[in-house]
Amino acid sequence: MEVRYWPYVIPLPVRKENRLRFLLKVFGSDVAVSILELTPLEGKIAQKELIEKLPYSNKTVISHLNSLVSMGVLRESMEKVVRSGRRVWVKYYSLSEVGRWITLLIGPKEPVERKLLEHVVRESFRLYVKSLIDLCKKYELRADHLLGMVDEELKRLKSSG
Repeated sequence: MEVRYWPYVIPLPVRKENRLRFLLKVFGSDVAVSILELTPLEGKIAQKELIEKLPYSNKTVISHLNSLVSMGVLRESMEKVVRSGRRVWVKYYSLSEVGRWITLLIGPKEPVERKLLEHVVRESFRLYVKSLIDLCKKYELRADHLLGMVDEELKRLKSSG
């Protein structure tokens, strides 16, 4: 049986020693994948809500949240809110641009609005193009050939209907 591959581009850390760590921490853990699935593509989720929804210990969830934040997949914020008549600090998490792209790869639990999807694809494509141009500069390759290839693929797409 032939294995088919999805040609999905995944942004990885620039430093070589961080690439494998990134892949293992994000994709090699059911905990990390579950966190990403529960984090909305737009907006935020409270740490407490993640801990309540996930079947892992507090320590495990918090450890994975810290890893995802340190790798730039999640953003962390704190807000003062009123609960039961008291002001308390609540820790929230939201997806970074890279985190959104990875969550789309994993498959979000909720349907994605077209406008948000277009934004995520546009930002991810922009990051990818900038990286390709940097690679061309580093190895003294002609970046304008990339534009020609994009034009070719767009023409092929239009002609195929």
